[in-house]
Amino acid sequence: MKPESESRHHHNGTHAYSTDDKNGHSSSAMSMNVDGVNSETTPSGFSRLELVRLMVQSLQSLGYQKSAKELEAESGFQLESPAVTRFRDSVLQGDWNAVEQLIGDLNLDTTHELSVKFLIREQKFLELLERRDIKDALIVLRSELTPLNQNMDRVHSLTSYMMSSSPEDLRQRANWDGVNGSSRQNLLSSLQKFISPSVMVPENRLETMLKQAVDHQIKNCLYHDNRNTSNSLYSDHVCDKTGIPTVTRQVLERHTNEVWYISFSHDGKYLASASADNRIIIWNLETFQPMHTLQGHTNKVSCCAWSPNDTQLLTAGYDRSVKLWDIQTATLRSTFPHHNDVVTCLGWLPDGERFVSGSEKNLFLIATAGELLRQWPFPVRDLAISADGQTLVAMGGTIIRMISLVDFTEVSKLEETDGITAISLSKDGQFLLVNTTVKPAQLPMHREIHLWNLPEGRIVRKYSGYKQGLFVIRSCFGGWDERFVISGSEDSKVYIWHRENGNLIQTLDGHESSVTMVAWNPTNPAMFASASDDNTVRIWGTPEDVEADSARILNGDSGSE
Repeated sequence: MKPESESRHHHNGTHAYSTDDKNGHSSSAMSMNVDGVNSETTPSGFSRLELVRLMVQSLQSLGYQKSAKELEAESGFQLESPAVTRFRDSVLQGDWNAVEQLIGDLNLDTTHELSVKFLIREQKFLELLERRDIKDALIVLRSELTPLNQNMDRVHSLTSYMMSSSPEDLRQRANWDGVNGSSRQNLLSSLQKFISPSVMVPENRLETMLKQAVDHQIKNCLYHDNRNTSNSLYSDHVCDKTGIPTVTRQVLERHTNEVWYISFSHDGKYLASASADNRIIIWNLETFQPMHTLQGHTNKVSCCAWSPNDTQLLTAGYDRSVKLWDIQTATLRSTFPHHNDVVTCLGWLPDGERFVSGSEKNLFLIATAGELLRQWPFPVRDLAISADGQTLVAMGGTIIRMISLVDFTEVSKLEETDGITAISLSKDGQFLLVNTTVKPAQLPMHREIHLWNLPEGRIVRKYSGYKQGLFVIRSCFGGWDERFVISGSEDSKVYIWHRENGNLIQTLDGHESSVTMVAWNPTNPAMFASASDDNTVRIWGTPEDVEADSARILNGDSGSE
């Protein structure tokens, strides 16, 4: 690509700037072409100037310096003015006097000028300290930084760095990697926040925009599958639905009454199912066969929870007891008789030595050694504990409580208009799914699942279509990066929504009665399980999984023990 020798956009290889325009725009750039069409914008309406500048920057970052210069020459547009280039180079070279002299060429908002000077002088101070020029560093601190009267807490911290015993000690104290690290480049990035992007184009702007576009497409891809790692710019990002579990891989049929609760082990290798037949079955998910059947409850089992290391299982139910089982030996280790009513929910703390249990009257914090550590006198229908073990989310009636597990105080409270039947917490602890139903119970009707943003304390999305009225229905997050919301329903179906846009993307048949709970495998995004009042558990997978299962059976491996 070569510049035209008679181009009207440049003179002798230099660019003519208007006195009030320093954003890289040549004053002689045309605004209309010969056909009377506005040539300052592209057919899509983008600024031709901005697009060319981004292209020049991208060419430079890719190492095509000659091509970048030729594009500047042919277009008449420069990436940035000579003053901005000198400013950038002076920062990277540590020429602080030149940097401050060039501040006036950046067209800064007057409210930002002091902040920019503070950042520059802070870097100057740290570099002087690093090379042990204590006297000059002290002068900068007293005569240049302090008079700015900016961020005095930071000034006090900088003052304490004067006591650093060595450059290594300074870098550690200041969390700063020094002149030979990336500190000057980081400073430039910090300064960029105060400089108009039309004056200094943000680093890697074109690539940043491309990544944002791809991320947006992935975010809104209905069937996104993380195995699709293609980031090609030649076509839009699209995944087909074969990557999400929509077909039944196995029907687990050993229970003799309704299955009320299911839970995957943390390693995703086993599934526990709790039933109204008073039993809990541990299923091996490689063979889809029962590994253990736990018997000891004298009434219906309503919930279960795996210990953090998957070696123990808590179970509870209508016999008002909580039981602790050893998974390897399938033996009962302890029974906790603290409740005097039906136990509805369980959750482990990350230390594996404490757990919480909720009922219609109380919430208990109990040690596995048997000691009752704490009691809250309010009803709890369901609960969840954040992955970091810092927060307990407890639900009862229409109330959702956030309780600190550090000091055991109530942090916040949310309220629904209808009765809540179940909750599910996202892995990052920021979002909560809430299933609701009208009180008193009515015949099944179309309901909504609410997605709460917990830090903001508001409902940010609703998922509709499923039916609930008479029974407890549980939903959960699932799929790659928890991109889906899934729920059972009283019409015997499983519903899957796209979490981000709320669209219903799948309705799955198979069960013959109400589907009361779903759970997504924590280590296999292509597997989830559903529990039903038809006494069965279904394991769902992709068509590819089903083909692999069939091939294994044909090869003589039936999966039975």
